[in-house]
Amino acid sequence: MITINMPGPQNNPSTISGKSFEEVRNQLLKRTVRLKERISQRYDALSQQSTLDHVKALLVELKKKEEEDTHLIRKTIETGTLKSSDFDKSSGDYEILDHIISEDLEDPDPNDLQSVLLSAMKMSNDLHKVLLLMSEEYKMAGISKFLKTLAEHEMENKNRLVDIYDDLINKDYW
Repeated sequence: MITINMPGPQNNPSTISGKSFEEVRNQLLKRTVRLKERISQRYDALSQQSTLDHVKALLVELKKKEEEDTHLIRKTIETGTLKSSDFDKSSGDYEILDHIISEDLEDPDPNDLQSVLLSAMKMSNDLHKVLLLMSEEYKMAGISKFLKTLAEHEMENKNRLVDIYDDLINKDYW
């Protein structure tokens, strides 16, 4: 279990903003929740617009993963702890399709699996980068490791989407 301990006055780390550790921690986690909620809402809206069952199913699954992360973050805000088993593995970036998702993508077509997958990969990749940057900026006891863990989870999501893209879109390419 990773414990996010609140530092006492004798070991109060300085924060970039000069605010208290607890205030910064809660703001970061709450902003992450809002970001994940927006991503979840986007997946939900796309799934409601799509008329293709396999695209709808993928979007519903992506929304569910975002909701699981949101629940975990809210639980961490409330308790100040995170079970390390909640994120068991570390994932490296495949970087296979980064040349495609590096550019800003238009709104995905909810009936085009390729468009939906590329958009979802871009969102996961962008969120991974933001969480990783935040983890470097806030190297405080517990919060940095938690943010890195969330970043790793986003990388797992992105890599899973790359695998699906490769299996369904590039199946006859290789």
